[in-house]
Amino acid sequence: MSKTKLTLYVDKEISKRAKKISRITGRSISSIVTDFINEQDLNINDFKISEKVSKWAGFAKSDKDYKELRDEVIEDKIKKYEDTH
Repeated sequence: MSKTKLTLYVDKEISKRAKKISRITGRSISSIVTDFINEQDLNINDFKISEKVSKWAGFAKSDKDYKELRDEVIEDKIKKYEDTH
């Protein structure tokens, strides 16, 4: 795997803590950051979307804009209401 340089700007206190962790663990700050990013990536991939949110997935995939979609939903609700009353 090829590596690339990444410059991070952190508070002075964070920098001190990162160096301390590096000394104590005998690992480079680069490897600590890499492991952290990999762990976060795994957590994101395991993220579950709630049922309430998942039912809306794909809702906005349309050539229509928001107002057109909104108006269609409102019209459907009105029609359903009128059909039941």
